[in-house]
Amino acid sequence: MTTFKWLVLAIAATGAVARPARPTPVQMPFGMRPMTPEEMDMETDGGRDGSSPEKKAEMAKLLNRWAPVFKMCSTERYYPSSVDFMLEHYNFVEYNNGTTIRPGHDVLSVSGLDRLWKHGVNQSLSVDQECNGQPLMPQGSEFLYGPAGQEGAMVYAEDGRGRVFDDVYGIWVDQGHGVVDLWYWTWVSNAEGSDPSGFIPTIWARRSGLWGGWAITGRTFRWHDVERTADNRPIAYVASGSHGVWPTPGKHVYAQLLNLWALVDVTDDYGAIWDTQGHVVPAEFWSPETTKKVHHTGDESWLEYTGKWGNRGHSSCWWHFFVGICQLLDGPPGPNRKFGYPTDCIMGEATQQMSTYSFFLSRKVIEQAEILNVTTIVVEQVCARPNIASQAWAETLTYDDLEIWPMSSEIAYRGADQYRTTMAPCDGSRSAAKAYRLVMRDRDGDHVSTSPVRVLCIFEEGRDGWIPSSAAKVEDLDEWRWNLFLEHPKPEPPKETDPINNPA
Repeated sequence: MTTFKWLVLAIAATGAVARPARPTPVQMPFGMRPMTPEEMDMETDGGRDGSSPEKKAEMAKLLNRWAPVFKMCSTERYYPSSVDFMLEHYNFVEYNNGTTIRPGHDVLSVSGLDRLWKHGVNQSLSVDQECNGQPLMPQGSEFLYGPAGQEGAMVYAEDGRGRVFDDVYGIWVDQGHGVVDLWYWTWVSNAEGSDPSGFIPTIWARRSGLWGGWAITGRTFRWHDVERTADNRPIAYVASGSHGVWPTPGKHVYAQLLNLWALVDVTDDYGAIWDTQGHVVPAEFWSPETTKKVHHTGDESWLEYTGKWGNRGHSSCWWHFFVGICQLLDGPPGPNRKFGYPTDCIMGEATQQMSTYSFFLSRKVIEQAEILNVTTIVVEQVCARPNIASQAWAETLTYDDLEIWPMSSEIAYRGADQYRTTMAPCDGSRSAAKAYRLVMRDRDGDHVSTSPVRVLCIFEEGRDGWIPSSAAKVEDLDEWRWNLFLEHPKPEPPKETDPINNPA
């Protein structure tokens, strides 16, 4: 079935001009979970028309400037598609309870998809055709090969390799503080079974005058470790069939079965090349200024759809218990989602002495903090070390393998100002700063609210990947967003009283 594949590229630029970047480290898994919209206190109602035409044009240029290059595997059969191409082939919509409806193609179109009930919530766009491509694609389902995969459609260059020219969908959010985040979404059919699977976070990147990095298939890699074009755009390798995206050709393990079997993606540097520059369809989804989604109309109405892009799958395979996925998966959600989340880990440079943390609070956090009379912010540095004396730091370590403790430093609450504080390094041999969080206190010193944890990825100039370091210099450009009222109920306004009949 056809799915949206998520290629994420986030760029931090000053004045919307990307600068050369310093490296960022590989992420260490540390048990961080994404914040929910309620925790982030993000409003989801639409009604905002978005930025000015000048701003949109500026962001479209930035999206095109950093558009990535994908190198498809030589054994690939399923090539990129597009929203317009696939909407012509969807036949019906299935609800999560199994009910199906067959809207006309005036609804199943780029300008009509928002007319589905609640914009498609709990619904899956589906096709009638049998689409299990193993071993051969059934007759009538060849459209899943994508435009470039149709018979005789592939264009070949002088080097003998095919070229793909289909669209990618670029999403941008100006986060303020000189930071612009860009995401790139690709639409690729999946060869693994009759229902869609393979919606995988593939590439994330951020660039600024301080540092830059990329995340591919859910992991963060140093900028200088990613292959780039002559004009400094990223090159990524797409696995055959699954369409997982990786920074190098070769074999890549993406799931482990009881440490006995591994699910492996295979990439190489011999297949078709998809240079997305000049083929980026730009869109704005979310405004950090209002924490509201932008409302889309006309030929952008399909961006309002919140359901799944593909037939429903199942979870009855024997290995689902171990890895949480089957060959036949539900179609994934598309790009209509929250875009205010921070990166999966916050970059920091290793230091030999004191740790330094610099950060900002979002407008919504500031509003809540002032209602709750916050006067002090405690910055907690989360320290850890392997709990077995002979054990070294490794990516395979889990929360249970670590001894964890906090160190803290207090700073006065100052509203929208940039905050900066220092504290002693994590003490003890093999200790490392692995995360940080904020604790709000009021004028009486009472606890008001504690933020979620932000994981740290620490690097050192001249070394590859991430390293364990007892202290770090962290310049956190992502505003802190969480709902303080979840812990501390919002104060009720004083009730009006009748001074004669009902004195206060």
